[in-house]
Order: sequence, then structure tokens, then C-alpha cells
Amino acid sequence: MPGQQDEAIASLTYTIGEIISKLKNKMFEEPLLVDPSKTALSSRPNFTLKFTFTSVPCQPLEADDRQAADAVDTAKQAVDAMRSTPLVVDHLSSAVDTVTQVVNSAQTFATTWDVLLKRIKLFDQIVTGIAEIHPYTSLAWSVISAAHKVLVNQNDRDDQITRLAGTMSDVLAFVHDADPLKADKVHVEPLKLLTQQVMECAYFIRDYAEHKGFATRLAKYTLSDINSKITDYQRRLQELRDAFLRGVGLQTGITVVRMMNAIEHTVEDKDLDDMPYAKGARHDQDKGCLTGTRDDLLRELREILSNPAEDAPRVCLLTGLAGSGKSAVAHSVARWFEGQKRLVSSYCFARTDVARRNPTNLFSTVARDLCDHNAEYKSALWKVVGESRSLRTSEVPKEQLERLIIEPSKHIQAIGPLVVVIDALDECGDQASRQQLVLAISRLATETSFPFNLRFLITTRPESDILAKLPPGPRLVHKHMSDISEQMVDEDIERFIRHSLDEWSSELDLSNQDWCRLLVHHSQHLFQWAATACKFIQGFGSIGLGRSARLGLLLKTRRTEAGYPLDELYKTVLLQLFKSAPEQDRFREVMGVLLALKEPLPLPCLSDLFHGHLKMTMDIPEDVPIDVPVDVRAMVSSLASLLDGACDDRRPVRPLHASFYDFLRDGKRSSAFHIPFLPQHSLTLGQASLVCMCRMLKFNICGLADSRILNNKVSGLSSHVDEAIPPHLSYSCLYWMDHLQHTICTSDLNSEITLFFKRFFPYWLEVIGLLSLSSASPISSALQTCIALQHWAQPKDSEIYNPPLIYICQPCPRPPLVHHFVSCGLANF
Repeated sequence: MPGQQDEAIASLTYTIGEIISKLKNKMFEEPLLVDPSKTALSSRPNFTLKFTFTSVPCQPLEADDRQAADAVDTAKQAVDAMRSTPLVVDHLSSAVDTVTQVVNSAQTFATTWDVLLKRIKLFDQIVTGIAEIHPYTSLAWSVISAAHKVLVNQNDRDDQITRLAGTMSDVLAFVHDADPLKADKVHVEPLKLLTQQVMECAYFIRDYAEHKGFATRLAKYTLSDINSKITDYQRRLQELRDAFLRGVGLQTGITVVRMMNAIEHTVEDKDLDDMPYAKGARHDQDKGCLTGTRDDLLRELREILSNPAEDAPRVCLLTGLAGSGKSAVAHSVARWFEGQKRLVSSYCFARTDVARRNPTNLFSTVARDLCDHNAEYKSALWKVVGESRSLRTSEVPKEQLERLIIEPSKHIQAIGPLVVVIDALDECGDQASRQQLVLAISRLATETSFPFNLRFLITTRPESDILAKLPPGPRLVHKHMSDISEQMVDEDIERFIRHSLDEWSSELDLSNQDWCRLLVHHSQHLFQWAATACKFIQGFGSIGLGRSARLGLLLKTRRTEAGYPLDELYKTVLLQLFKSAPEQDRFREVMGVLLALKEPLPLPCLSDLFHGHLKMTMDIPEDVPIDVPVDVRAMVSSLASLLDGACDDRRPVRPLHASFYDFLRDGKRSSAFHIPFLPQHSLTLGQASLVCMCRMLKFNICGLADSRILNNKVSGLSSHVDEAIPPHLSYSCLYWMDHLQHTICTSDLNSEITLFFKRFFPYWLEVIGLLSLSSASPISSALQTCIALQHWAQPKDSEIYNPPLIYICQPCPRPPLVHHFVSCGLANF
């Protein structure tokens, strides 16, 4: 009406995200319901609101992005409410005697936590597409939610924890305003560190909250300790926030508080090196799942291992067939928790390295890794085993678990999960040799006094003895690789194949989809088949064929519907490399020696052990045997698609996968390429070791100035040892008799050993003493070597004298270097 002010009779409220979700052909249409009380009209009119939208978006918005944008508004409203009240009150200093006083108002507590939870959820939605960051935010949300539920149910409101929650919330707000989706490579690393730090703060809050009652917490942990830890967290969060906003890198990682209780550090000078330790058994940084594959399984495993509940599973057993990708998953999980500084230890068994990786040193290795992980644990362990050498050197799995891990852990209150990854349990030995270890592992799921923060991921083939001793239960969850749908597995395998062969896309015509699907079909859902096939196509190993021809060969292989799907692939590769009978003989000779090694050696060391060539005896038509040299490096290099270390001189040479070892050892499966256990291979290695020692051992091998100084007083002795004693010499010193004892003691061999003892025994013993710097096992190895030599040679030839065992039997992990043994009359042998 003229002269009258417009009257509001209806309204419609939507967020931008909701409006966008309702658009149809760029048109928004919605009926308006009029409130009769707000209009003077006699009848209730019907209105429809219509808008046509024209937009020029900077980048496409997905549904999750729209929801995240809407959540921003909600979070900002909560932030305004939070900032209208004091975040915290000053720390109690004179009111310790009134610990039941509530130090925060209910409004401050509720508002702070409400904002933090919303911000973490929002941040998780925003970074969903950033693979390096999203897993941390997802876990942080679940952990902090669990802590919040505990705190809500408590009458006391700890101002220190609320203060930390407020800082976390503020930092996330700054990062969100900076738009992490637009982060370049410079910003991604500080953003990753920041999300990891948020995860660490979540662990701290959760585990602090688990100790119910403010008075109880104050009695167990001093106020200054708590304040100090929280201040460290706050400072680091702010540093990481600033680093992200400035786009600068940081020299240090995240701040981690692993143990709540502080134990006086009094054992820095105590030595636990005599505890058995498996060198080289940790996970491999170069191995793991391709980014974007196995995502659901990896997320599920991370959640299981990070479950905060005291009754949560302690052991996650992951089983699967050979080649299904268990080890890749284990390495990925280990890498992820290592990045979070939550990996205590990783131990990968290998059938080709049983001398170093076996049931006798698993838990002792884990215990020593725990000591490196935290000084408080080392203090607790020393109190248990410090006065008992027999305990420290025990090789009984059950005793190791009880005395080296469970007992020291009773005195430790850990913060956050501490994860141990054990890969390929089935490769630690046969059923008899692994029985004690499997029984000990079963205790992890039943021992009531076990530290609830310690979690184990164990991968294995589904061997009957292992499954029988490790059934699913409240503390042990069993996951199967076969639980993943075949469609998802094949999609991941296709993604892996395309990524692996992308460099040769033009040569292989990657635009043609058919060949990739055929490779996926031939893989029979096994990642190892795809990995081996891609290496073969890439050209690892020289067979004179182009990549397209190699691809064609694989596409012609028969698909094995039952039994061992990888066998046809192995046969195809080997038949292209070794077509004639003499070539196959040379392959069997070299591979027989490789498989007989007690521990694998890098290719340069392997070649040096045999002086470049392995002598192979062959019969010519006139039946006159001759020795034919076989170039070790050339043979191994040609097998690069099947052997690890064939193209990398730093890595030990071994089968890329245990299934290749099984294939070669089974004559029914490998036919012409069968490699049985033969004394000849042991003889070859034993003689090569003797020759190597006679060639390289010498007086004062490390070139030290004064032999009167104790080993542990020599500065930088370990580096001197590494330089002076290469791997093939240390291997020869440790295992020469292990190989010879499986052969026949001939007079010629007796002569070689007698010469060795007359000329080189003191130098050999010196090397044994030096190798014991990192482990006591070489000392026992020397004693066992001499005893085995007595039993092997005594009935055959009296010229081999009983070795002077008195020098070996003495426990001497830190003796003076044995430079003067020649004066002891040993030269009279």
C-alpha cells in the first residue's frame, strides 16, 4: 500500500551448500509457506521462490567440499562463543590442597571441546584428497572423541587439558583459513607434521584422561610435569602453524611424549649389546603399497592398532596366500607409524636369512628397539636383567617375552600406541622350529599384565599350526587378505601396473586398455604376479627382447586355475633367460649357492667371495670333467626380475618373494630349474670361505696403534671394523664350518683347514672378537665352529689338533685385541 512499510510474511533460510545441492538446470525453486498471523490477507497465499544461478567456480566443488564449507560457518559461530569467555584460568599454585575444586567453568569446558571436535571433523573433510595427511586427521578425530567422552563423565575439568584443546582448535582454524587444498609441495610437509602433532596431542589427552579423578592424576604426576609437557605441545603446534603459513621447512619433527611417568635415567652407560639382535630385519623404506591402493585395509589396520580402549585387541593377525601383498601392507603400516614416531620395532622374517632372523632373537630384538625408543624402558629393563647375563643372552622365546618385555613394561605408563610389526611369521622356520615362538606370541593375547598400549601386527601365510595357536578372540583380531573383494584387488592391481609401466607408455601403447586387463586377469588377484611381470616387461634382466615382445610373452602364458598361480610366470621368465641345457646347468649352480647362503650378501661381496667367478664342474663328451668359470655378477644381473639386489649393489641378493624360493626347491613345480639341497653347494661355499680368509686375514686387521687398549676404549672402533672387515670376510669367518660340516672330510680338505689353523687362527679369532662388538653371537659361533670341526675331522685325520678352546670359552665381549696369540705356541700346529 502506498505510504506503508513492506511487511515480511515469509522467510527461507538455506546455506550456500544446500542451495547448490538443490539446483536443477541452474534453477533454484522452493515453495514459501506463509504464516497467516503475519499477514492481513483474508486467504493464505501460495508463493514459489525461483532463482537462476550463473557461477564461474574457481575449481569444481564436490559434495564433501560443500559440506565442509557449511561446517565452517558452524565452527565460526562456536569460535565466537568460545572467545567470548576466558579459555583457561591460571594454573593452580597455592590451591593444591583443594584438589576437588573445579578449575574451569562448565561453559568454557563444553565450548572449547565442542569447537575442537567440529574443527577436527571439518579439517578431516577438507584434506580427504591429500593422501599424506588424511589418515592422521581421521585417527585424530576418533582418538579425541574417545577422550572427550571420558572427560565429560568426570566431575573435574582439568584446565591444563582444556588449554591444550583450545590451542589445537586455534591452530586448526589458522590452517583452514590458509586453504590446505591449495597447498603446494613446500606447504605439504609442514602441514603433514602439523597433523601428526595434532594426533600426538590427541594421544596425550586421551591417555591422561584415562586416569580417572583429578586427585589421582595430581598424585601420580606433578603439576610441573604436566604443565611442561603441555607447554611443549603448544609451542610445537604454534611453530608448525607458522611454518605452514610461511611455507618453510623444519629441521626437526613433531614433539612426542612417549611415557607419562618419568623414571630417573641412570643406565646410559649400561650395555645391553650382548642381547641377541637381528641386524637388517627391520622393514624396508622402499617397499610398501602404491599410494591409492589398499586404502580401506590400511585404514582399518591403523584404527585397530590405535584403538584406545583397554580391552581393545593387542594383536592383529593378517593372513593371505603367497603373493597376495601381505608384506607390502606390513611395510606400509610400519612406515606410517614410524612417521608418527609410534613404531617401536619391525621384524621381517626371511626364509633366505634364517641365520640372522629366527625365533631365538625376535623378542630380544624388540626389547632392544624399545630401549632405543625410550630411555625409561631401558631403565626398567636394566633393573630386570642388569645383573644376569644368562637372562640377557637367553634365546628362549617365552622367557624373552616374559623377562625382557612384559616385566619391564609393568613399571611404564605409555602415552599413545606403541606398535610392533612382524612380517612373514611363517618364514621363521618349519613347524618344529617355530613352535615355541608361536606359543609365546599366543601369550600376547592372554597375558593380563601386558601393557595395554603395546600393539602387534603380524603377517603370515595361513599355516595350520600358526592358526591353531592364534585363534581369534577379544585380544586378537584376525584379518584375511581374501576379505578384500576381488574387484577392488583387481582395480588396485591395474592401478599398480599402469603406474609401473607409465615410463614406457608410448612403446607399450598404454591407451589400449585390453593388454592391461589381460595382465590383471593373469595375475589371479596376486600383487606379486603383477610386480614380477612389470619388472620383466621393464627389462630387468637381459634376454634380447623388446618390452612389447616381453609383454606378448606374458599374455600368452597359461592361467593356472589351481595350485600355484606364480609358477607359470616363473617358468616363462626362466625359459627366456636359459633356453639350453648348459645354460640351465649354470643357473642351477649359481642359484644353488645363493640359496645355500646362511645370510644373503650384496652382489659385489658375493662376487668377491668367489673372486668374480664360480667354478663349475662339467663333463665333456670324452667324460673328462673340467672346471668351467661362471661369471657370478652376469648371472645374478640377468635375474633382476626375480632377485632383489641384482641391480642395486647396496642390497643383499635374495629372491624377491618367498614363492620363488619355494618354486625352485620343489622339483614337481620347477622341473628343469629344480634346485635341491646338495652337499656340493655347501662345499663350494665352505672352500670359498677358507680361500677368502686366507687371502684377507692379517695381523692387526684394523690397523690400530696400540693392542693393549680395551676394545670399548678405542674411539670409533666400529667404523674401523666396518672399513676393515667387508661383509664377505665376516661371512666367511662366521660360517665356513657351517658349510663344511655338511660335506665329506677328504684329505685335501683336511690339508686346507690344517694350513688355515697354522697360519691364520689368531687372526680369525681377532675378527671374531671384533665382530662381537655388536653381538655376543660371534663368540659362541667360534666355539661352536671348533666343536663342529672336532666332530667332523677327528675320525678322519689326526693332524687336525684340538683347537685351543680356552681362548674362545672365556666371555670376552670387550677384550684387548688378540694380536699376540702367535706367542702362545699356536704356530706349532
